[in-house]
Amino acid sequence: NPPAYRDNGNGTVSDLNTRLMWSKAVDKKKVSLREAEKTAENLTLGGYSDWRVPNIKELYSLIDFRGYTGFGRKGLHGEAPANAIPFINTDCFDFRYGDTNDGERYIDAQWLSRTRYVSTTMDGAETLFGVNFADGRIKGYGYKRHGRIMKRFYARYVRGKPYGKNQFVNNNDGTITDQTTGLM
Repeated sequence: NPPAYRDNGNGTVSDLNTRLMWSKAVDKKKVSLREAEKTAENLTLGGYSDWRVPNIKELYSLIDFRGYTGFGRKGLHGEAPANAIPFINTDCFDFRYGDTNDGERYIDAQWLSRTRYVSTTMDGAETLFGVNFADGRIKGYGYKRHGRIMKRFYARYVRGKPYGKNQFVNNNDGTITDQTTGLM
């Protein structure tokens, strides 16, 4: 089905296909997963208080594949090129590129999900899946190593019946984790 959204006029956007409701705005400040979960727990937006951090399939459902990373004179380190098009519908959702004034690349526009990678990456870093709406990638981002937060993300919040099933098997011990609920 082609994407179909309704701006509810109260800071929320409804996805008419998945029946999920999303927060429209994006905060300039990037957050850790724990900070995003705490924000979601306390969020009252559009008259609702049952907000949560999305799983990766929910977040991925927002990708608009008509996006374009663009080309600029300074490569990925300058401001977003004039020909760049975000990989999310900016008529419905607010969007931010990475803050180049803070040393980021413009493509450092990763949104977090609550879906964790079942093992570690990059020198033992705990990893979660995210979506980069600046370049259209979905990938695992190392966010915490030895208890220290390494990476923060933009956050968009969702409410409604969880969309997609995310069951992962740990190849080391056979443990099955349902990332839709977070239960083992």
